[in-house]
Amino acid sequence: MSETATLKVGDAAPDFELPASPMGDPGPFKLSDHRGSTVVINFVPAAFSPVCSNQLPIIEEQLGSLEGAVTVAIATDNTWTLAAWAQQTGVSYPVLSDFNPIGATAEAYGVLLPGMNMANRVVVVVDGDGNVAHIETAPAVVELPDYGPVLACVAGGAGDAALAVVGDRWSVFGRGQRLAVR
Repeated sequence: MSETATLKVGDAAPDFELPASPMGDPGPFKLSDHRGSTVVINFVPAAFSPVCSNQLPIIEEQLGSLEGAVTVAIATDNTWTLAAWAQQTGVSYPVLSDFNPIGATAEAYGVLLPGMNMANRVVVVVDGDGNVAHIETAPAVVELPDYGPVLACVAGGAGDAALAVVGDRWSVFGRGQRLAVR
């Protein structure tokens, strides 16, 4: 899906400033401070839920190594809950709290689940100009989104990257790189 209830590819991404989980005291994260970089925003429904707890390490493995991309996760839990969750899952990227007012950023992005005060499982890629470059919505809130198209977008589009499934993980190969199959 290339749109949410309020956004579509090509729209200006709503700016936000959210507190990061207090581990290491990274301070607040403001989207507009990252102009010039690709930002991958992972909206997740709830800290410590089974699917979300599996998703955070997958994000770390796949998106953390892409040069020039900034990766964050956003949940509507408070910062202390998110700090404990980030520590448990071992992630190094910011896990942001959309807690006060609850779900305001998720609502601005059109991903707040009606009547639930939690975000749908959606990945939004914001380009260096601050525009929405890609939106990937999970088929159901209890399923992971397809990171293949997200990785292709971050790597520069289908012409610049190839994707391969290695085990149960996606891997990106840039132009000129070879995948050795044994």
